[in-house]
Amino acid sequence: MLFPEGTRSKDGRVGHFKSDIGRLLAGTEIPVVPCFLAGARRALPKGAWFPRPRKLVLRIGTARRDGGRPEEKATVRRICAELQAGVEALGRHESSGSP
Repeated sequence: MLFPEGTRSKDGRVGHFKSDIGRLLAGTEIPVVPCFLAGARRALPKGAWFPRPRKLVLRIGTARRDGGRPEEKATVRRICAELQAGVEALGRHESSGSP
């Protein structure tokens, strides 16, 4: 499991994905599954040392593969943008109140 934002959110919004995830996947056929962990901010807010007991809901997206060229920055940016959009789409359920 990787957290491509590199930090926890203060307001619950999905942050900008760092390029590491794109560089790791570019040029491979490794499947990646975007996921959203609803309730994580309340369970372990930024700055907290220990999680609080809270209900968490894991939303799992569709596996994606990318065989793009790893040396091209556009490939890395595209991978990051597509994965971020997938996670954000899964997170929209949280703001609508549905599990």
